[in-house]
Amino acid sequence: MSTVGKSRAGRTLRRVVLGLMALTALGVCPSRAEDCKYFSALPDDCARAGLRKFDGLRDYRYEEIELFAKDPLKKVLYVTVYATTGLNGGDDSRDSAPASLAQNLDPKKIAKQYQALSARIDPPYHWTIDWLADRVGTVRSFDGLNASWMGNSLAPSAAISAKPTPRVPYHPTSTARTAVAGFKKGSEIYLLDDSKGQTWVMVSYKDMPDLTIDKLKSLGDVLKLPQGWKFRTAALSNELILEPKAGSAGVIQDDRGNLYRLTGPRQSNFVP
Repeated sequence: MSTVGKSRAGRTLRRVVLGLMALTALGVCPSRAEDCKYFSALPDDCARAGLRKFDGLRDYRYEEIELFAKDPLKKVLYVTVYATTGLNGGDDSRDSAPASLAQNLDPKKIAKQYQALSARIDPPYHWTIDWLADRVGTVRSFDGLNASWMGNSLAPSAAISAKPTPRVPYHPTSTARTAVAGFKKGSEIYLLDDSKGQTWVMVSYKDMPDLTIDKLKSLGDVLKLPQGWKFRTAALSNELILEPKAGSAGVIQDDRGNLYRLTGPRQSNFVP
């Protein structure tokens, strides 16, 4: 192997180790994860989950499916999330949610199949991160579209109402997910500085006919930002790793449906 090849292999290995060490340090493993502690008629796909890392995700298309159930012992509503990343030929096509499989999913049929109170099919997204490390559980088939278990978390009662409350743009929501996500040195990132002095970084953009990764740089021209908010882009001088933090707000979405995760206090070192 050439020196260049060894160097690249070493950097890749270090990123894998960083992601998995972050998960382990947070006490995240198949037998001890807090989000495994739910009971219902849904498949128990958390107990058999194992750590996995996905690389080369930038602009990779994926989709998520959510199953809702009530735990009769804890008397709480929770949601189980399945994701297509790494499946359905996505490693070759960079599209793990091909339209031929994803466009005809029936939430009512899926809910009945898995004995869920209801099911929600999220629209396809494209990752803007470079890699992701998380626990991944059993792969299930949803009308032919394969997706693997990626986490359980508490859900609001409105999630299963006849008219679910739409997600509010620029409003932080908590999440129990354990994913560690990363951006490589030199990657272009898309940031929101909020009115509280915090910086959010885009982790995925919504699949829409008029939006591609090349157009994200000018997204600030079309967003309807709240007062005191700012959209900007930056090229990373060092690798950026996003680790889950217990009790912190998890994600926000902008008014176009793109998703962001919190980096922390306003990052002046992200220089456009």
